[in-house]
Amino acid sequence: MTDTENDVVFEPEDDGAEEGFEKKLKKLREELKKVKTERDDYLAGWQRSKADYVNLSRRAREDEARVSQSGVLRFAQSIISVFDSLEAAHKAAEPEGGAVFSGISQVVKQLEAALKEHGISRFTPKEGDSFNPEKHEPIQTVATESEKEDNTVAETLQSGYEISGAVVRPARVTVKKLG
Repeated sequence: MTDTENDVVFEPEDDGAEEGFEKKLKKLREELKKVKTERDDYLAGWQRSKADYVNLSRRAREDEARVSQSGVLRFAQSIISVFDSLEAAHKAAEPEGGAVFSGISQVVKQLEAALKEHGISRFTPKEGDSFNPEKHEPIQTVATESEKEDNTVAETLQSGYEISGAVVRPARVTVKKLG
């Protein structure tokens, strides 16, 4: 089908009818133009509404993730002190060994697994690791004569915790300083 086949051609039956057809044709073209304008307005409104919905959905997902992360963070902060106490009891029972040590070891492993399940991981700097102020909290310093040991971890007093790379609590450490 070509464009000319779609064109409406009015053939007048008499001389006066031609003017009537021209007026009708003009009126129909004006109505068509008005309907197309309305259609474009409705389409633009629908597209704006769709974009608003997409943005609202994205914001809702982000808010949900933020609230969930906040809940996990509060949980982590409240449970870390319990974990520290359990760890201290574990260290105290270590020299004696036996059933108490074994039981505490099992509870420590279970608690650590539960924390990992919520995206919380524990990190414990080793002696000689470089001091990192973003992940380590210096509790005390000890003197060293070696430049190589300057600004390194001498001892970890308490492990640190992080969620997705964000530090919940820094590891508490003793730092070697040249002096």
